[in-house]
Amino acid sequence: MKKLLLLFTAAALLTACASVKETENMADCKFALRSVELTNYNLTSFDFDVIIAITNMNRKEAAALKRFEGELTVNEEKMADISLADIRIEPNSTKNAKARVNVPMTGFNSKLLGLISMGSGTLDYHLTGTMYFEGPLGTEIPVPVDIGRIGSYN
Repeated sequence: MKKLLLLFTAAALLTACASVKETENMADCKFALRSVELTNYNLTSFDFDVIIAITNMNRKEAAALKRFEGELTVNEEKMADISLADIRIEPNSTKNAKARVNVPMTGFNSKLLGLISMGSGTLDYHLTGTMYFEGPLGTEIPVPVDIGRIGSYN
């Protein structure tokens, strides 16, 4: 019985250490707002795919993100809340995390609505929020992020 308990404890510690190591690797990651794509629109709302590129700069070990909670603004006006969960990025690679958002027509001012519907003009997209990484014993480690991108909506 003692051997079984010792074996279980050792396995749990090894798993926890691997998880903590993946979390530490997130410190070496780079984040970019890759794109905001208009996927659908109607008389009452717009649907967008928001793509966040996460690049793991570590050449040997994966990185893990528990969750992300943030806010997307367009030309300094709040557009939508963004959330992501459970993302693993393999060593020396980039993961494109996608969040789908639905924005009611009432969330846009007339100038911004005109720019989006005509596909013209330059829109300043900005994503701010907090990345949460898993820490020891299930704790969450918050890391604030501020990601900006200037460009058209596609």
